[in-house]
Amino acid sequence: MDKVFNVGKLVDFQWKLGVSIASNHSSQLNTPFITVFVKVLDSNSEVTSHSFELTIPEFKNFAQQFKDMSNMIETL
Repeated sequence: MDKVFNVGKLVDFQWKLGVSIASNHSSQLNTPFITVFVKVLDSNSEVTSHSFELTIPEFKNFAQQFKDMSNMIETL
C-alpha cells in the first residue's frame, strides 16, 4: 500500500493556533489562523518539511477531509 500513490509517508504533523493582530494594511486584525507543519518521508528516504497557514474554516475543512480519507481507508 505504501507505493500505490508514491506521494511519500507522513512522518510528523503538528499545528498551532495564532492570531494576526496587525499588518501593514490594518492596525487591528484579530484574525485567528492555524499554522500546519508536516514532515514527509519520500521514496529516497529523505524527509522534507512543509508548512502552511489556514483560516479556521479552511482548517475545519482540512480536518474533515482527513476524517473522510480515514473512513475510506478503513473500508479497504
